[in-house]
Amino acid sequence: MKKKILATFLSAVTLVSCSSALAANYSDVNQSAWYSSYVNKISELNAFSGYEDGTFRPDNQITQEEFIKTVVCLICGELNESNAPTVKNTWNSKWSSWAVPYLDKAFELGLITEQDTKFKLVGIPCTRGEMAKVITRAVEYLKEEPVADTSTYIAKLNDYDRMKEEYKPYVLQAYAKGILSGYDDGTFRDDGLLTRAEASSVLVRLIDKSERINADETLYDYFGRKVTWTEPLRTDVPEQYQVSMSDISISQAIYDEAVANGGNITTKTLSRSKAMMFEDLVLQSIKYDGDTITLTVPDVLPESQRWAISIAYWDTDKDYDFTTMKSHYVGEPGTFEFNDIKVLEEISIKVLPLNSSSFTSGIFIDNGVNLSLERREKPLVDFNNAQTTFEWVQGQGYKDYFKDYVFDENKYEFELSW
Repeated sequence: MKKKILATFLSAVTLVSCSSALAANYSDVNQSAWYSSYVNKISELNAFSGYEDGTFRPDNQITQEEFIKTVVCLICGELNESNAPTVKNTWNSKWSSWAVPYLDKAFELGLITEQDTKFKLVGIPCTRGEMAKVITRAVEYLKEEPVADTSTYIAKLNDYDRMKEEYKPYVLQAYAKGILSGYDDGTFRDDGLLTRAEASSVLVRLIDKSERINADETLYDYFGRKVTWTEPLRTDVPEQYQVSMSDISISQAIYDEAVANGGNITTKTLSRSKAMMFEDLVLQSIKYDGDTITLTVPDVLPESQRWAISIAYWDTDKDYDFTTMKSHYVGEPGTFEFNDIKVLEEISIKVLPLNSSSFTSGIFIDNGVNLSLERREKPLVDFNNAQTTFEWVQGQGYKDYFKDYVFDENKYEFELSW
């Protein structure tokens, strides 16, 4: 029964969106206003109506009773003998008589629980936090799969840390679903009040997925969660080290084609600029003191990438040859110390895809001459494809090396964007 009613609602929504003749004709709703299509759709569904004087009053605040009634109607239709509530709330509610059956039905559907004591209050506006709570529970009732990992959305809400803890999981879930949105300044304002225009947009998105924010944006499977092309793959790292799918070394169209042919992110390299940004952190951490080398590998890479750092050296400073060369390999974050390094041959720093040996960027410290046992007087640092090398100075990053370097844009392929 529930699915049948919902299907009828969705058919009605589609019909309204295709016919301007069915648009609600409220005297105070300008058809060019951002909310007009939402008001039209929600009115056509008879879930949210105007006033007897022909107005809709879009800027008026919606009360808790009005919001609950509308959500209940969208889920199971106008209440009658066939779908009347079978439970009674235990609050001895003072809600208006017309609203009490919808309050009872909201309890029955799980939209409100005994812990939601704010709904005991009568005739007060509905806050955005309470709205998020009810909407998320309505999505659960309609058997939509929840978003498994909502952590990536925390960074998109500038006031997340100031939200009440009880609202946070609901806001993130509804935000991730594209049902709720924030304001232009990046805030959500969980204690803010909901206008009738805002409520119309939220309620339409609840039942019509095509209206949801970014509904037409491709979602990619990323280690068990869905991400857009541009959202951060990790939000637990400083903002300057956050990367998205858009930071891989191919275009979205090419990646879509690769996915269609069975490919995935774990075989794709980061763009040269992003990969070098990470590699440069390791470069700056390296210290070669006596016969000891120490370096730090930060935990900043997205899950689809891995570290590939190697050190080649001799543990004797005489009679050495290539057959006695030693090596160490680092593939995980951490701080490392290597001893007995008498003669350094090379340190290689690369970021590679999880399941590929391809790379777009590499930083190399070279102390040897190619195909020779000859040692350099001072090691060189080489940024591959930069067409130049520099004497290695411990602690310096690539911007330190290039700060006085004049680029010929027609000759060099090198990005200095980060």
